[in-house]
Amino acid sequence: MAIETPLRCKQCSLYFESDNFCAQLSPIELVNLNRESRSAKLKRGDSFSDESLAQWPVVAVESGVLSLQHIMQDGRKTIAALFMRGDIIDLRSISDRKRGNLIALGKARVCRLSPSIFEKVVKANPDAHQVIWDNLREQTFRAIEHSVDLAKKQALEKLASFIFECRHHEGANDKSSSIVSIPIRRLDLAEYIGMQPETVSRCFRELESKGIIELETLTTIVIKNIPALRRIANGDRSVEENVKLENPDMKIISFA
Repeated sequence: MAIETPLRCKQCSLYFESDNFCAQLSPIELVNLNRESRSAKLKRGDSFSDESLAQWPVVAVESGVLSLQHIMQDGRKTIAALFMRGDIIDLRSISDRKRGNLIALGKARVCRLSPSIFEKVVKANPDAHQVIWDNLREQTFRAIEHSVDLAKKQALEKLASFIFECRHHEGANDKSSSIVSIPIRRLDLAEYIGMQPETVSRCFRELESKGIIELETLTTIVIKNIPALRRIANGDRSVEENVKLENPDMKIISFA
């Protein structure tokens, strides 16, 4: 008898998007993983309890954005990392989970994977293993870039870098893609890149005044000069002096 792929898996982006983890699994692997895993819908502010993470420390992001947040003694909050669609968050090796909390920044859907079956699949399936390795490497690269942004870059440079971070995540396999989603609010964006919300708004207006972007609405920007924005992200302050419009067609859509 042929083994049917679980209906829940067929409806999940982790399965039907070819570059994601579950798309690499055989029907029997999907059945076994689905049987012992749990899916969940989250709203803004929802977090994972210690008990939940102890039982299901491997979390796959189907949609939305999760943040790894740290709360200081005086109540200040910092967002250390963002996880978006397709990311696999593996917290099995973290001995002290009090170092941060996984919190949804808006509507999100996740799959909490059985760690034992996840480990068996990764060891037995080379394609699944490669996807996990690639995703871990991408998360490491984002963490390194983010640390550089926080330590060395000015406000405008940080914002430009974040725009490209989102563009890369959305279009990693489509270099010609002109649509980039920024699925977090400006308040969360400010905390992630270490700025005040007012500064984030000022930087958007400054990029518009230089002719690099156009703010069509509160949620939509048109990039009018990709090379100039890239140079700003890389720390080239000479862009402020003279900017030529070279690419008027690219748009960024934000769901902030």
